[in-house]
Amino acid sequence: MYSSKKVVQSFGEILKAKSIFHIIISPGSRNAPIIINFTQQKMFHTYSIVDERCAGFFALGIAQQIRKPVVISCTSGSAVVNFYPAVTEAFYQNIPLILLTADRPKKIIDVFEGQSIYQENIFQKHVETSIQLIEDESESGIWYNDKLINESINKCILKNKPIHINIPFSEPLYNTTNHLQVRPKIIKTIPVKKYIKTYKKEQYIWKKCEKKMILFGLHYPEKNMEKILRKLSLDSSIVIFTETTSHIYGKLFFSSIDQLIFNMNYKNWKIFKPHILLTVGINIISKKIKFLLRKDPPTYHWHIGEHYESYPDTYYKLTTYWPINPESFFQIFLHDNSNNILVSDYRNKWEKLREEKIKKHKSFLKKEKSFSDLKVLFFVFQTIPNNTILQLGNSMIIRYYQLFYEKKYSIKSYCNRGTSGIDGCVSTAVGCATVRKKIVTLIIGDISFFYDSNALWNDYIPKNFRIILINNGGGNIFRFISEKKLPEKTFNFFETKHIFSAKNICKMHNWKYKKVSNQYVLKNSLSFFWKKSNQPYLLEINTKKYNNAEILKKYLDYLS
Repeated sequence: MYSSKKVVQSFGEILKAKSIFHIIISPGSRNAPIIINFTQQKMFHTYSIVDERCAGFFALGIAQQIRKPVVISCTSGSAVVNFYPAVTEAFYQNIPLILLTADRPKKIIDVFEGQSIYQENIFQKHVETSIQLIEDESESGIWYNDKLINESINKCILKNKPIHINIPFSEPLYNTTNHLQVRPKIIKTIPVKKYIKTYKKEQYIWKKCEKKMILFGLHYPEKNMEKILRKLSLDSSIVIFTETTSHIYGKLFFSSIDQLIFNMNYKNWKIFKPHILLTVGINIISKKIKFLLRKDPPTYHWHIGEHYESYPDTYYKLTTYWPINPESFFQIFLHDNSNNILVSDYRNKWEKLREEKIKKHKSFLKKEKSFSDLKVLFFVFQTIPNNTILQLGNSMIIRYYQLFYEKKYSIKSYCNRGTSGIDGCVSTAVGCATVRKKIVTLIIGDISFFYDSNALWNDYIPKNFRIILINNGGGNIFRFISEKKLPEKTFNFFETKHIFSAKNICKMHNWKYKKVSNQYVLKNSLSFFWKKSNQPYLLEINTKKYNNAEILKKYLDYLS
């Protein structure tokens, strides 16, 4: 069975031809043709998510894992605007989403008709393209819609960015047909690999620099990247910094950036500052590395990556932008510079610094007896099973994970660092879990969890999904990052204190629930937390008794 709307039939057939099968739908009436058309065809995986904001992040979580476009659809009016947080996150995280919004005919706008707003181009610069389809079902009208649909979806695939397709529907909305009435033209697009034609000047610069730093931000896995970087790291003039979100792990790389440099002064930075900086990927979590590189930048800064509309000049000193796939760049560059290895003590200096920090790190944790965020999270991160997927909440959780050097190489970790907002962290993790057979664990702070708790309101959460909720009473990041002492009344507007627990939320959604408040019970609970269960499981860890921000500051001061 199909919707009688030919534009919807065409859209469905074009999706099939491009192997796009995941459709997330928020219930409504104006999008009835979309609901009818896709829920009746077995090859499409359809999901009903009531809350549009959660639906957007749920789709983002799926697309993040399958690395293919995912469709999200909703009815007209304010429902559309609720997609916006997920759209901005997908845009800056380079995740392909297809926003399929149902609209009312143009003549209805501004005549006091319900659920009618200006939907055309509503997402503006946060989508790769925005198209308005027409209701004309003549041969020329169908051709016009097919052309726009092909072009926009191809852009979504090539650029890994969200796109917006707005479709006006006049009544009747619920008519169906048993026969396909269209045969849309399919326009293919072929991705072409770029190559570097000539770069003798850059080869000379690379060769002469005795201090080379490669810094990876948020970056999705590439097949041969780690292998290539391991070869590069044999050069003693090169250090490779990899953030948690870079998906690059190994003892040859420096992954705990803030542990190394958090309290580094300018005198020491002069010793460790690179002559040349190569950056790959997007948003960097470490504020300290950004601060140092901006305050006292290297002579050369190169950025490698495709599809940037403007130059990614994060440190305000960009000298060369290479618009090429990073793996291709390193393959070419490594091959062409294989005989240009310098003898340098640059890497050795960083390794000595890391050894010092690790000793101090172990010493502090041995002395620290409190059941604080720091102590709890260090223990939890060590306990996560191998070959599982870790989703991390924003704010303090991702920063704690970044601090610790003992990360397991078999664990893939993700975090919404496109816009770095707290909304949607739970929904993203749920979306991820629905398409992965592995155990998915979300570690999240209390404010982020409660803010997105509607994410648990769906029927698709697998039994192997786990949440570890760090409940410290609210918003401790502001006590950590605030440099000025503010009046308590004012500070309460930053910190969001609360007395909530996840117990009743878990009861409402039929989740297994456990609350712990000491090390012994935590250790015992984690021993069976990831074992098979007939329900998803939430472990709430209460650290409210301790001044977590103060303990973290003491830890970082101790490292220096």
